[in-house]
Amino acid sequence: MMIRISRMGGAFGAISVVAGLASLAPAALIINADVTAPGDPIVGVAATAGSATSTASVAGGGSGNAFPTAESPALAIDNLQSDKYLNFQQSGAGFITTILANGPQALLTGFRFSTANDAVERDPATITLEGTNSPNPTTTLNSTWTQIYTGVTGLATDPGRNTFGPTVTFANTQVFSSYRLLIISVRTPTSANSFQFGEVELIGNSVVPEPASAALLGVVGVGLLSRRRRNA
Repeated sequence: MMIRISRMGGAFGAISVVAGLASLAPAALIINADVTAPGDPIVGVAATAGSATSTASVAGGGSGNAFPTAESPALAIDNLQSDKYLNFQQSGAGFITTILANGPQALLTGFRFSTANDAVERDPATITLEGTNSPNPTTTLNSTWTQIYTGVTGLATDPGRNTFGPTVTFANTQVFSSYRLLIISVRTPTSANSFQFGEVELIGNSVVPEPASAALLGVVGVGLLSRRRRNA
């Protein structure tokens, strides 16, 4: 298999993967795109970053680690900006999701948030993003997590309601099957009673399903990082 990383117009262009039809036929290739999909397993949680234990969020509650029934975690990755995920635990809460439709694993290199319909003060300001290959993290809620990002969300400047902010990128060479995203702070903690966002895209690379998927993802990830460093 030959992997070619091309550069167009001063930015990264498409990555071409050339292989025999037999090896490519069962696979779908995602490069620098959203690896989540509507219907992927997802559960709202509260947790401390790095902790092996998460606490499931409660549907229908009006305070603490709870979300309105009509504003559930599943709406965070349903590809619709017109609805939203809201959790009354303003910080230290978020969700766990498993890359299923575009899995079994993905290598993340970025993300972007869409704001919700109202309440600017509830926009996520900082997050942590962790990965795991532990089995069934959305049901057991107990996994070994590895932090791959902590920092700003890209929403420091309000882009408007139901609008995507910029893509935030980061260096990462580790491939995981599930991810835990925790909101650490919101735009205006003193006046927000919760966090909320319309959508989040977890951006990276994945192969569905192919022998040596992890090896391919690793090569693509290292290639991207190497290219970025050379052009830094």
